[in-house]
Formats: sequence, structure tokens, C-alpha cells
Amino acid sequence: MEEITRERPPGYRYARRGTLPLIRQLSVIDNRRNALLLAFQWAVIVTAMIVAIRIDSIPVYLVAGVIIGTRIQCLAVIMHDACHNVFFSNRRANDLIGDIFVAYPLMLSLDLYRANHMQHHRYTNTVHDYDYRIQRRDPDQHFPKSPRGMARLLLRSVTGLNYYRIARAGRIWAPIANFHNPKRFGFDYRLSLRLRYVVWAVLVYGAILWSPFRWQILGLILIPQFFWVNVFNRIRAMAEHNGLPDSQELNGTRTVIPTLVDRVLIGPMNVSYHLEHHLFPSVPWHNLRRLHRHLMTDPAYAANAHVTPGYWGMIKELMVKGEGKGSATHR
Repeated sequence: MEEITRERPPGYRYARRGTLPLIRQLSVIDNRRNALLLAFQWAVIVTAMIVAIRIDSIPVYLVAGVIIGTRIQCLAVIMHDACHNVFFSNRRANDLIGDIFVAYPLMLSLDLYRANHMQHHRYTNTVHDYDYRIQRRDPDQHFPKSPRGMARLLLRSVTGLNYYRIARAGRIWAPIANFHNPKRFGFDYRLSLRLRYVVWAVLVYGAILWSPFRWQILGLILIPQFFWVNVFNRIRAMAEHNGLPDSQELNGTRTVIPTLVDRVLIGPMNVSYHLEHHLFPSVPWHNLRRLHRHLMTDPAYAANAHVTPGYWGMIKELMVKGEGKGSATHR
């Protein structure tokens, strides 16, 4: 494998100029809508916890865990929008709320995530892209796979046998793993940010541990995170850039048109419109579908954009027929 940035051929980049007037309209942030959206996620999480703890039945705990897991996936998407400064128009509020109510509960830091994610957008599908390098090193992310290989991947994900690979890759976003400030991606994780996380952790986890329902609360928070990260978020991440030719900008990133089940479990809040996001990252989540419909009226976009119907359709795209080994297309 060549450890150099691949030169982009002439015409690789999609022409954006004709779309810019619409992009300015679609990039307006709806602060009230987003505040209500975030409040709704936490209202559902807290309500599910209260109901499960009061009834104290294993089936109810399982249902509550599924409900909380879907809201955790929404929090992850909100963190992604906050990373791009498109969740709240005020940058200070965007970052403070994004940390306290979104990233910290996921045991992550918005600033650490942003440092990596901006590199991903700048150097997508090159060796300067950390996500791309992880994909090349992780056999789970080598595609295409045989049907048997894909079944093994999904089974290992459901049972948690490959969780350590996601945890190892995701440590760069975790405050607890960066308290010594390694300055990855040139980002200075300054002391004030580290101490803010410590204060939050002491207050929040202290309150949970003080509660007589500490183990129920921790289980309902942490177990769904583990499951959603390793199964549904893994599927979402697989869809974004894997198994694509990347001969031009429009086929180096995949958009998935989600089913209702996809939107609930894997790709809420239009996060599956990933190609549109890469082309125009200033567009917040609620306008990505409208952006997709507009771009599809462009014959060049419609002919060359990689658009897949459903996440099951994506999984089938990443499989080869037969039981033999798939080729190593590490994207």
C-alpha cells in the first residue's frame, strides 16, 4: 500500500458554484427547533429510566434499553452537527451545550471529536484521514466480504467480540484518554477543557452513585451505548465511505436513503445523507433531505452520485457472491 496522499485527477471535485445561493438558505440554523430536539431526547431517556426502575421487570428494562439506545444514536448525530457548529448559531453555546448535554454523556469530548473530524473532511479517503487509516488496519472494515464473512462481522458486533476495535479507535475522542493532552491533529486540549470534564464527571456520576438506583441508571445509560456503538453505529459508519471507487468526489462518499427502521435504529436526523453533508457541511441536519432532492435535479449529480436504497442495500453492496475471500478494498 502506498503511504502517500493520492493525487486527485482533474475533474474529481464536484462543481458547487451553481448551488451556492440555495446553500446559503439551507445553512440557516434553527436554534429553537434544535433546543427542543435536544430536550426531547433527554425527556425520552429520563422517562424510559423512570418507568423501567418503577416497574423493575427485566422485559421492561430491555424495552427501555432499546428506547434509550435510539436516543443515544440521536445524541451522536447531534454531536456531529455541533462539531460543525451548525446545531446552535452561537459558537460558545454550541460548544458548551454540545459538551455538557451531548458529548460528555457519551464519554466523549466535542473538541477532541472536532479536531479529528475536520481532518477527515479535509483529507477524505487519503492517508491523512485518521478514519481511512483505521479502516485499512481493521480487518472488520475490509470490503467486499463474502456473505459468510459479513454474517461473522455482524455476529461479532452483536455479541461485542469486536468492540475493542471501536474502543481503541475511538479513544482519540475520549477526555479520559487524552487528559495528558497529546495534541493529536495539532489540537491543544487545554487544561480548562479537561477540568470542565472533571467537574461534570464528578457532579453527574457522583449524583448517580449517590442514588439508591445507581446500578439501574448506569446500566440503562452504558449498556445501550455499548450495543448501539458496536452494532448500529458500526453499520452507519460502514456505509459512509467503504467499498466505493472514489474516482470522483460523487462516488467517494455514499448516501443511503433510509427506511423507517433505518431512521429509528441506525441513521436518524438525516445523517444517512452523507454525500450531501460532505459536499456542503454548513447545511444542518434538518435541511439535508431537501438538499438531496435539489442535487438530484442536476443530471451530472444524479448520474454519478453513489446513492443506495436502505442500509440493507448497503450491506449487500459490500458483499461478494460466493463464500470465497473478498478483495481488500479498504475504503
